[in-house]
Amino acid sequence: MAVRIAWSLSLLVIVHATAAASKSAARIWPRQYADTPLSTPECIEKSLSNPSWYIVSPMMVTVNASTGGTIGDLQFLATNTATGSTALCDKRDFDLDPHDPVAQDEWHSCNVTDLAFQFRLAAFEMRLKGSWRCGANSSFIFSGGGPWEEPLVQGCIDNDQGKRGEETLCIMGNSQVSAALTSPVAITPQLPILPYTPSETYRRCPDRSTDPEWIIDKFAFQHHLSRVYNATKESFDLFLNLTSISSNETVPCSIAVDQRTGAAAKGTSLWVKCRETPRNGSRISETEVMLDPEYGILGVRQAWNCTDRIEGIDPDKYSGTGFLVTSLQCGSPMNVTLRDSQNREIGIKTDYNCTLPPSPSGDPIRFSGYSPEAPTMPHTLYSRSCTIGSLLNATSIDLRDYRIQSTTFTPGYNKTGVLVLGTFNLTNPGSGDTYQLEQIPISPDGLWHECVPGAERGLPWQLVDCQYLLDRKAGRIGFKLQWYCDDRDPNHAILFNATATANLPIETCGKIFESPPSEICTLRDALKLPVVSLTWEASSGPMDRGPILPWL
Repeated sequence: MAVRIAWSLSLLVIVHATAAASKSAARIWPRQYADTPLSTPECIEKSLSNPSWYIVSPMMVTVNASTGGTIGDLQFLATNTATGSTALCDKRDFDLDPHDPVAQDEWHSCNVTDLAFQFRLAAFEMRLKGSWRCGANSSFIFSGGGPWEEPLVQGCIDNDQGKRGEETLCIMGNSQVSAALTSPVAITPQLPILPYTPSETYRRCPDRSTDPEWIIDKFAFQHHLSRVYNATKESFDLFLNLTSISSNETVPCSIAVDQRTGAAAKGTSLWVKCRETPRNGSRISETEVMLDPEYGILGVRQAWNCTDRIEGIDPDKYSGTGFLVTSLQCGSPMNVTLRDSQNREIGIKTDYNCTLPPSPSGDPIRFSGYSPEAPTMPHTLYSRSCTIGSLLNATSIDLRDYRIQSTTFTPGYNKTGVLVLGTFNLTNPGSGDTYQLEQIPISPDGLWHECVPGAERGLPWQLVDCQYLLDRKAGRIGFKLQWYCDDRDPNHAILFNATATANLPIETCGKIFESPPSEICTLRDALKLPVVSLTWEASSGPMDRGPILPWL
């Protein structure tokens, strides 16, 4: 196949001079690109975020292409963006367009270990695959591959005096390979799709609505938590003054959210309509707000009209979705003891207030969004990667709260029994999440049992499965945890499995003289349980749980 494309005279002279100087199309050495090694953390971040190779100075020679010949040479430089290392891929005198099934599966090696390419002349398709390690001491070997992104031919020239016959030299444009990972996890990483922030405020409402923005100038958050006997209630009230830059209108918005609903237990952050109804003549027809205090995510969804009185050009109705990522600044909890009519303690109520941190400039907080909706996003913050953290930091599970309550009861005549319930607070440094496990029936036989929390709450949404082991006499405790991460590839979540065990320290126990009597045992200090086994696998689809979070 002879490919001929018009080029400038300067390029023609350079290519012709090179071909004439080596009448047998000898090796053409391109520029040498110095390796730029990255640190191990940077390499791992790039490997799991955007694994790729830059393809530099590719060139191809075909022999007797005008008469159907497919033998030739291919040469290019490939720079791994994660490691910063550059390899030379140079294959000579091979079939550029094989039709034999065995030959079609053949990969041609480059001058570094575990890097190879394929080339199909007829379709002009190229593929690259390779493996790499981030630092000599890294425990992970990354593997992946993918196609070149449109390797365009910039120009070709024929040399009729070649030793092998008519040789056609083609210079191709630089390219890139965005790799799909096959190891350590099978995912196709996706880069964040961030909203565009306009550099100026447009005069027309339709122009402003293409890239919606909002301003918050008032914000008040009140969190409420009460525990009465074994019943827990958790909710919050939120108020904010919201200005839409698109519609140039300010609306007040207040919501109330019950955090113990079924949706909240599954981790789904609720979109709640503002209590205030739009005033007469308002451009804004609807406002919804979502808040996830644990992850510090505030979401806004609005629908509005643009009445610029220009018929048939711009639509009248618009909508947009925006997210503000921030950490709430909260005051100290205010604890109030709850008592019954006979002044007996029956529970505790804990409230606290929060505000948004002020902007560095002191101006009202301003953030941009998507029109009309945000793209598919993961359930964990891209800036606090659950995937990377789980692979690298899941070396222990921290037990921050341990409470075993043993209650003696009388199930029948002349019989007594003991009901043992456990409450645990676990922190997973890998995913960055904290799991609160409440009122789990305990079998202290030293065997593995499913975590079955009280029916009111269920397992934390981050956990797919949980098992515990508790042998109080022998002094052993352990947990088997399964959790999802999808912040590298939202369409293919990763399921992690970790087993952590440790020796159980001496408990501190005390009696509660009530009817029926109980004994409560705790630990003096937090306990670190080393992870003795960690495995992972890519799922076939996205997560069906968790808050709706922006990809940042």
